[in-house]
Amino acid sequence: MKILVVDDNALIRLGLRASLAGLPGVEEVREAANGQEALDVVGAFDVDIALLDVRMPVLDGIGALPGLLERCKVVMLTNTDDVDVVADAMTLGASGYIIHGSLPPEGILAALQACLLGGTFTAGLAPWGSPGEPSRGPSEPSVLSVRESEVMALAATGLANPEIAKKLFLSEKTVKNHINSIFSKLAVTSRGQAMALWHQGHRGPVGPL
Repeated sequence: MKILVVDDNALIRLGLRASLAGLPGVEEVREAANGQEALDVVGAFDVDIALLDVRMPVLDGIGALPGLLERCKVVMLTNTDDVDVVADAMTLGASGYIIHGSLPPEGILAALQACLLGGTFTAGLAPWGSPGEPSRGPSEPSVLSVRESEVMALAATGLANPEIAKKLFLSEKTVKNHINSIFSKLAVTSRGQAMALWHQGHRGPVGPL
């Protein structure tokens, strides 16, 4: 995976680059200090996905988003949780919206992997973070079994069902059944939503196998 980090704060860029570059599956991490630099980078290099700040000089994230989407997937990574900004970003085609500090580096990578597979992802916002949609999360904590928790913990790192099956010595069909059960208990309809809840700590008490 080739990642572009776009933020006007040099320390944030440096921190993200250092933390993401050493993770499995990350081939390269490039930087840009504003939206215009980001457009220049994706015009000159292959980029799979961009982590894009909102408020930046020269050209902000919302202004750069349409041009970036012609070349790569985009996930907003910012301190801005204004609902109108979130709505603008997601309406324009961003695959995700993450608030700084809401996910560890491994969680950010899992979000990027989910988005590259065609999913959407939010973290650090009100549940589901999707503008105009009411929360669909469970009103009471969901109870995941020990095995379901093991499966979800691996899925949250971005592993696919065959990889999870291999690590837990299960059949792929069994893993798929556990994933479907997790979706039901967490009241979600996609892997990305389940991952978002997991990384936000909505895991529920652990039940029996």
